[in-house]
Amino acid sequence: MVQLYNLHPFGSQRVVPCKQEPAHFCCGQDVLFVASAAASCRVEVFAVREQGRCEALGSFATLGPVLRMAHSSAGDYLVTVEEKSKATFLRAYTNWRCMSAGSSRVCVRMVGHKMEESYSEALKEQMSVVEMPLSDPPLCISCCPVNGDLLVGCKNKLVMFCLKYRVINQNLTLLDFERSLILHIDNLIPAEVAFCARHIAITTELDVLILKLELVQQSADRTDQCAQGVSAPEKAVDGGVKDENPSTHPLQLELDEFIICQKPVELLGEESKLCEIPVTLESTVLPTEDTKHFQVQYLLFRRFAPDQSPFGFCEETKLHSVQLLPVYQTGKWICVNTQWVVSQEA
Repeated sequence: MVQLYNLHPFGSQRVVPCKQEPAHFCCGQDVLFVASAAASCRVEVFAVREQGRCEALGSFATLGPVLRMAHSSAGDYLVTVEEKSKATFLRAYTNWRCMSAGSSRVCVRMVGHKMEESYSEALKEQMSVVEMPLSDPPLCISCCPVNGDLLVGCKNKLVMFCLKYRVINQNLTLLDFERSLILHIDNLIPAEVAFCARHIAITTELDVLILKLELVQQSADRTDQCAQGVSAPEKAVDGGVKDENPSTHPLQLELDEFIICQKPVELLGEESKLCEIPVTLESTVLPTEDTKHFQVQYLLFRRFAPDQSPFGFCEETKLHSVQLLPVYQTGKWICVNTQWVVSQEA
């Protein structure tokens, strides 16, 4: 069976043969990951060379069928959402490049687990699988391209993991994660999330919400106070009188025969708080002098309207994906008061 996809008119294309039927894929800076179908539980890795050439680097087995996956250039790790025995798991595969060199050793550890220095020689030559347990099933994932932090979308909340570099000794540094923040979002099931430099984009079928986590100054002893709630405005009842039995209203009976579609909405800046999506922050790290505290800033809310043309299908209209990319500025390093800073060019 041949499947056709509508793509942008690129100048050329390359056909990459796979050993197994591909189910999911993602790209890194110079690598391509292809997850096989549920029966094989393997990920094939290809190196992207000049002029679009792809060279097979090898493959490695996953602990379960892959539902979603993403690669982070910062830290060079692959994070997956896998399913096994009707349960979903969040896992990160680090040091996966050793698999292409022929090593078959794998270390499975829990997030935050301290590794003994005696295992340093073995860890250099084996892939590590980091298990990250969650109270709710993960639905979508996104890696920050700047610092490698991980954002996981669950029902009514987002969970942020910070990428950590654990120094075992002078010759070995391991990647690890620390759950640092939970964003509680009422009545929202995210379809896709994007994460970049403390900017967060969340999509549902037709809605997009973009937030920013702002650093605030706060004392370390107020551990449970690092939360900001944005309450939704109260809805007024038309005419100030609530109908005791609205189902018997003649207008209601006529509306049941129609499909009601919401109008497109776009709210920018402070007005985006009127989207009636409250967000509450919960810090999950132990308080120290270096603990970072955040507050939520609303940047954009956009609701798209489904296609009403005769050739459109309203029930199938939904957003496909969302992506946030960093923007860099050119500059030069100058010394100011014995400190090196970047002087930005106009």
